[in-house]
Amino acid sequence: MDDATLLNFLIVVLGFGLCRAWIVFCLGAPLVFPAASPTHWIYLASGALCAAVVALICRTGGPSIALMRRALFRITPFALLASGILIPLAIRANSELLMVCGFVVGGVGAGPLQVLWGDRFSRHSIQFAAFASPAAAIVTASVAALSSTQTSFMGFVVVPLLSFALLVFHAGRTGHPWRELVGRPDASSVPDATPATADARPADAAKARPVGLRAGSRVPLGVGKLMFSIMTFSLLCRMFDTMNRGVDPLAFLGGSPIFALIVVGVAFIAIVAKVGERFNPTLIYRLSLPIMVAGYVAIALLFDSHAAISLLIINVGYEFFDILTWVLFVDASRRRNENALYIFGLGVAFMFCGMALGNAASHIVDALVAGGNLQANVVAMAAILCLVVVAFLVLPEGTVAQLSRREGHAERGEGRTGRSGATSEGQAEDSDNISEENGHAGATADRLERHCAAVARDFGLTPRESEVIVLLAYGRTLAIIARDLHIAQGTARTHIENIYRKLDVHKQQELIDLVENHGEANKAKESSSAQ
Repeated sequence: MDDATLLNFLIVVLGFGLCRAWIVFCLGAPLVFPAASPTHWIYLASGALCAAVVALICRTGGPSIALMRRALFRITPFALLASGILIPLAIRANSELLMVCGFVVGGVGAGPLQVLWGDRFSRHSIQFAAFASPAAAIVTASVAALSSTQTSFMGFVVVPLLSFALLVFHAGRTGHPWRELVGRPDASSVPDATPATADARPADAAKARPVGLRAGSRVPLGVGKLMFSIMTFSLLCRMFDTMNRGVDPLAFLGGSPIFALIVVGVAFIAIVAKVGERFNPTLIYRLSLPIMVAGYVAIALLFDSHAAISLLIINVGYEFFDILTWVLFVDASRRRNENALYIFGLGVAFMFCGMALGNAASHIVDALVAGGNLQANVVAMAAILCLVVVAFLVLPEGTVAQLSRREGHAERGEGRTGRSGATSEGQAEDSDNISEENGHAGATADRLERHCAAVARDFGLTPRESEVIVLLAYGRTLAIIARDLHIAQGTARTHIENIYRKLDVHKQQELIDLVENHGEANKAKESSSAQ
């Protein structure tokens, strides 16, 4: 891992971990203000609604994605600041009305903040996400464990704003500086129908096409099943939140849920490090389901005497699945036109919705169990039945394997990305093999693709922009680029616009000249260095 990738890793881990820690602070507000307990589902419902709105707007792809990203970067910090003021003020003033207002604006900030971090995750490889997501869980647990009645007040303000600041910093490193994110797009330089200057098309262009759906189409069935499953798992995990009346033996570490985050984070990283590029999400899925089932069996048998341990087991199983879904969301967004705001908007919406329903159900079930009208083991058996249905009918292992399947060229490209996901030397080696097989024409194509790879690397282009610039260098029109990459013309227009801005060119011929000159300059530089 080079220095740039390591820095990106640390930024994402710390920033996303702080984001999740702030959500834990907000959901833990009833611990210092018990009157907020029946209403803090509003925080989750508000976050789910905002994330769903983001997904619906970005569903059509094209310019709506860039516009929504700009809107989120403008609105989110104000929502974070407002909630950071209202929630601590409500606790101090003992005001339920202020707390509800704080939960509403907090949810407006929490949903989009997670979606924006998902957008950052999608700029990197799947292997990156497989390490960063569990590492962020450890950060979340560490920050939440350090909180107390006093320090949590500062956490309501400092933690979310620091997470957003790291988000902005990472966006600047990956080609989206702050002035661009909050400014207006300039579409004047995007080519609509520039005549093709060459008939040649990139070698193996078909291999570079992403597997997945076209912008504006329905979410694939497998991804939809994943969304429903994370909602179900979140509901079942949160349903016992208010029912733990026993002594938590791990209270000195921040509680059983915090300890579960640390254990799962460390275990997840160890598994990914052990298997390396052969990482198979179905292995984690096989772990999470039996562990959750074991937790509910423990509730059915030992709830009165060992409720805390039972809930710990459930949380361990849930956290395995939660981290896994984040990795699968990254995989899905990378293989589906990189519409990360759509994929993560849906994911966060379903996750928050499940948590809100589970929290509301928790109060109802708790009252019924306390009144003797319902037994905890009956609830546990119903939860086990739901897990079995999910495992065999909704999200079987085959669906998880299909969601994480990557093919040929796309898989090699994900594993060999450098800063900002630019094409790396491994792809150039693949181009060498192609040129040997296809003679002079292949050698010419290879040379041009090498030059495009160098430009993509040096100017910080994203993986999709790295594909688009190759087609532009071949003189392809906007319509043909959209056709060859199986994306909407609006999406292709946005990618071309971003490339022109990063390269500071205004016409397609200027881009072609820049690619050629930049490649020759790099070649001359390498020759002089070798001498």
